[in-house]
Amino acid sequence: MSTHANAEALLAWLRDRESATVEEIAASGLMKSRTASDAIRYAVRSGALERVARAGASAKERMRYRATGVALPAPRMHVALPSFDGLLEAWGIAREPVALPATEARRHQIADHE
Repeated sequence: MSTHANAEALLAWLRDRESATVEEIAASGLMKSRTASDAIRYAVRSGALERVARAGASAKERMRYRATGVALPAPRMHVALPSFDGLLEAWGIAREPVALPATEARRHQIADHE
């Protein structure tokens, strides 16, 4: 599953709960902790989840996550191909070589003087 799909599944799971930790998500069997962490990071960046820090809680219980009600952005439908066009433009480098005026080729011959 993609990170987007995992984040959607996580948000659906969180609709029935006020908040949850990564450990609780993994314990539910919804997804493994690494997958949950990636989905959480994606959803937090998108604004769909927020972190709730609890003072005085243990390290595993300190950071909880809850849904904000903001929808995830639409998933990308195509894979972006690498391109240097933006860098070339920023650096002022032309994508197509500039046609420079050509000068005549000249040949110099040194005469032998005997």
